[in-house]
Amino acid sequence: MPSKPKSITVVKNFGGRRNTGTPGAVKEWGLWDCDPTKTGTPSRQHAYGRTFPWLFDVMEKAYVLEGEATLTADDSTLHGDPVRIIPGDMVTFPKGWRGTWEVHSYLKKHYAFFNGQGLRIDEVEEEEEEEEEKKIKVEKKSSSKNKKPVSQREERVKRVARTTHQEKLPAAKRGKKA
Repeated sequence: MPSKPKSITVVKNFGGRRNTGTPGAVKEWGLWDCDPTKTGTPSRQHAYGRTFPWLFDVMEKAYVLEGEATLTADDSTLHGDPVRIIPGDMVTFPKGWRGTWEVHSYLKKHYAFFNGQGLRIDEVEEEEEEEEEKKIKVEKKSSSKNKKPVSQREERVKRVARTTHQEKLPAAKRGKKA
């Protein structure tokens, strides 16, 4: 049975009245902003313009730091009524939501991507990248440790071979006077 499409959900004043700033874990999420007075090519961290289309290809959660925007789904029967977001809102954008952003004032948010089990996708990727980096560092350390003794050993072997070879040569050929 296919899953029912979802609307954007908003928790107003996330953290309650006692929340005096950005909630702890959210501070580690990525930052994104949009300046409605400028134009440019959108990126993972920046968007420009007052209105633009958007598709969420994964679930995203965002904590609005400043500004206001209205998000209107292309199909309200699938994704619900327009949603207005403001500072202090914790917003969940469901995977597959497609619609238009209308940014009313400079907007800044922390954001993170999540999989179907609720795990941060970028956290999983970061952990995998960290493990890969550790593995590479260990390989480099072990190869550099192995290389140094090997090259010293090779140098010693060459020196011993030269000395031994020199000793076997007659004195005249070794460069010594007889």
